Amino acid sequence: MTIDAVAMVRAIRDAHHELLKDATQEERIRFFEEESAKFRAETEERRLAGHQRRD
Repeated sequence: MTIDAVAMVRAIRDAHHELLKDATQEERIRFFEEESAKFRAETEERRLAGHQRRD
């Protein structure tokens, strides 16, 4: 299986543009802060779940 990374990045960028095109700078910053916090929490959950399976 191959991944078309360029297409993936473009799709993400286009989706973010649509979500944020009318947002203020503060709203944009808040969006990325919230999304990154969700991502960090999700990856931490996965990391911990992986450790539990190994035990």
